[in-house]
Amino acid sequence: MSPADEESRLIRAAQNGDISAFATLVQRHHAGVRACLAVRLSNSHDAEDLAQEAFVTAFRKLSDCDPDRPMGPWLRGIAMNLLANHRRKFRALPIGLNEELQTLIDSGLPSHLPAERESAALEALRDCLEHLEGPSRLLLQARYSEGMSLDELAQRLQRKTSAVSMQLHRLRVVIGDCVEATLRGTPPTTTPS
Repeated sequence: MSPADEESRLIRAAQNGDISAFATLVQRHHAGVRACLAVRLSNSHDAEDLAQEAFVTAFRKLSDCDPDRPMGPWLRGIAMNLLANHRRKFRALPIGLNEELQTLIDSGLPSHLPAERESAALEALRDCLEHLEGPSRLLLQARYSEGMSLDELAQRLQRKTSAVSMQLHRLRVVIGDCVEATLRGTPPTTTPS
């Protein structure tokens, strides 16, 4: 049975009241949901609390989950809604380097990252981000911390939107390669700049 078929079977079983099936789904997705939140929050305890709250919410809304689709994006959507509520409630949260590349965790790390590798992956991402300098850092801050659209960035930089999009894509690839190399214990072939 493929992993997708197995997940679909577990979702259906959980929807029919099988608590152990839901527990298995929580085990499989906890690291990904927590990582998705951890890169957006400066406090790891808040990330863990929101991850737990996301699974409680998911359990209550399990009937809304489509068993024929991957569960990870649905869970991360719940987590993002909870994060938005958390930020509205606590507006004075510090915004730091973790937010500059919040989408890297969503797109650059495997969705089923083992829990023991989650901390190493987040640390590798932080290390790679620390080496960013100059225009690349400013571009990422404007896009991910300030939430500027590609059109707004293109206008600010007096460049075409497609050029800004390509620059961001290349930068994400370089940082993704840096994270992977760091996790393997080898020096990155290219350092982000």
